[in-house]
Amino acid sequence: MARRIIYWFRNDLRLKDNQALFSAVDAADEILPVYVFDPRQFEKTKLGFRRTGALRARFLIEAVAELRENIRQKGGDLLIRIGKPEEIVAKLAENYNADYVYTSKEIAPQETRIESSLSKNLKTANVDIRLFWMDTMINAFDLPFPVSKLPTGFPEFERLLSNDLKIKEQFQTPERVPLPADMEAGYIPGLPELGIDPNEIPVASSPGGEIHALAALKEYIEQYVKKDISYPTAEPLTDTRLSDWLSLGCISASYIYRSVKTAQSHAVTEDAIITNLLRREYLHWTLLRFGPRMFKPSGVKHHFNRRWKNDNAAFEKWINGQTDDQTINNIIQKLTATGFITAAEREAAARYLVDDLDINWTWGAMYFESLLLDYEASVNWGRWNTLAGVGED
Repeated sequence: MARRIIYWFRNDLRLKDNQALFSAVDAADEILPVYVFDPRQFEKTKLGFRRTGALRARFLIEAVAELRENIRQKGGDLLIRIGKPEEIVAKLAENYNADYVYTSKEIAPQETRIESSLSKNLKTANVDIRLFWMDTMINAFDLPFPVSKLPTGFPEFERLLSNDLKIKEQFQTPERVPLPADMEAGYIPGLPELGIDPNEIPVASSPGGEIHALAALKEYIEQYVKKDISYPTAEPLTDTRLSDWLSLGCISASYIYRSVKTAQSHAVTEDAIITNLLRREYLHWTLLRFGPRMFKPSGVKHHFNRRWKNDNAAFEKWINGQTDDQTINNIIQKLTATGFITAAEREAAARYLVDDLDINWTWGAMYFESLLLDYEASVNWGRWNTLAGVGED
């Protein structure tokens, strides 16, 4: 058994059904949980708005605060730091004589570069890193095809999985998180410490954290699944706002899947949220397969002949809700004020930017990234790829 493991929380801000945390607690005498607020996440993009806007930042802070409280109830604590994770986590591992660093495996390009840098920094201290693939409901080796042969559209992906869907097992919540006695916990930053003016937040929004995520899932199951009532839209994962908490890993996709399937065991038709989860799954594997191509104007299909306008004035009208279409203006104003718009509203706003204004779709994807509380790289950029006609069907 390892004497001490650093557990680096990333987009897995939960205790329930957390494979990597369960494995760390099972493997070590002492666990040093840490979350690092990376200032690079809150810097302004080339278009003038933040990569992570004020609403998303507050949602993250709330989720981290609740995670710390939940760990404290297990006899541990959560170290909070501000800086570059690849440097801070490596330094913690050295200072606390850790045997390993355990963390979740991410798939977006910047996150994977940080993983690589951390791994190199840990080597100098002779500390190993273990990465756990937790963002999907299915393990790579349980797919009925190699990732390199991922189907070119969701319908075929869903069809191939329909007869042999192997969802990951659920992992137990740790009963105790044993903590070293000499640690300095640090404080949770407010928005000003992240370079954000609190006045940038117009109204209250969904509260962050695992407890709220589980409550939202329970409400959905009680109100719709158990009563065999269809949700009013085809996108309950987004429109119930469960995706808000899913984006930070306050709840796992596989836990949602198992909970809904168990509750609707009597039903004839499958709940729409299952299809939503499988589509999310497909977009995650699409990002893994194509990587940086998903973030370029030519998209995963390499449509280099498709040209887009880089019209700053027209784009500014779109993001400020000042277009010639009042419906689109209302949608964007709602997004700016709350960090949430429905799946149908997202499609309408995106199609207007792409089809009516012919503006570089990556600008719209970046704006959604800044504001949407449920932002996930694969889902947001994958959907924009599809709407712009440069992605998988």
